Amino acid sequence: MEADESSSRTSTGSGTQRATDRLALALEEIGFDVGVAFPELQAGSDRSGRSAVCLGSVAPAVASELSTILSDAARLGVTHPPR
Repeated sequence: MEADESSSRTSTGSGTQRATDRLALALEEIGFDVGVAFPELQAGSDRSGRSAVCLGSVAPAVASELSTILSDAARLGVTHPPR
């Protein structure tokens, strides 16, 4: 059973890393320098130990730019989940 639990954690962890990488690439595609704008972006875990994508703290200007981009996307009909 331990091997199954370890395997599950590894696949969850690699899934979290893939999600983190995809987010970093998407942010770069829309013009952010991820290392500068999101210096704490990493795969990690939340306070209860569950796998999580950790965004960390961002400057108010970065949050404002990201909110503008998301608002513009919503105005163009981009939603989650996609319609």
